[in-house]
Amino acid sequence: MYPPSNTPAPQGCEVCGAQPAAAATVRAHQGMVVIMRTVTRRGVYCRTCGLAVYRKMTSDTLVTGWWGMLSLFITPFVVLGNVLGARAAFRRLPEPYGAWRPPLDPGRRVLRRAPAMLVLTPFVLLAAAIPTLILIGLIAGPGDDGRRVGLSVGDCVRNAADWPEQSLLKVDCGSTGAEYRVADEASCGPEDYILHAEYQVNSPGRPGYCVTPL
Repeated sequence: MYPPSNTPAPQGCEVCGAQPAAAATVRAHQGMVVIMRTVTRRGVYCRTCGLAVYRKMTSDTLVTGWWGMLSLFITPFVVLGNVLGARAAFRRLPEPYGAWRPPLDPGRRVLRRAPAMLVLTPFVLLAAAIPTLILIGLIAGPGDDGRRVGLSVGDCVRNAADWPEQSLLKVDCGSTGAEYRVADEASCGPEDYILHAEYQVNSPGRPGYCVTPL
């Protein structure tokens, strides 16, 4: 006769009876504008049944968890807790064996289900839109009602920056936006502003062009 062992027999999954199984807690949150509730399910599950419970409750949270001021902040923590807690515990288990009842169907992964796609789509679009807008801005240049171009004597401009910075935009001399007229070297007065070389068409790099107030 062998003495009785003090090691408890391994516990099987409470759903299907398979082994190995792990104890875990899965939560689902539901926001209802004014009130809210959190559903907690504690149990011992095999890998298959545990992932089924985790995926179902997490997907439900992604649909119903946002409808309330406090729920808006609680839901991400519930989802993160499920991922780092229950999901991690179930994924560490090997494939189950010895089931004597049908296991739960895990179905698709959470990120491949409609609720996750619905929640993540705005973030994906935003992440794609930011670099796209930056690229458009770099290609299009300054968005204004004039054009930043090389200037010749007699052209009318306005400055979109504060002097002495120059962000000159060519405009029609008869428009209300015309502030200065381009003059040649001989006409530059002490109160005029010398043009940067980038704005000179006829002689790029030649100093002396200026703008004088209209």
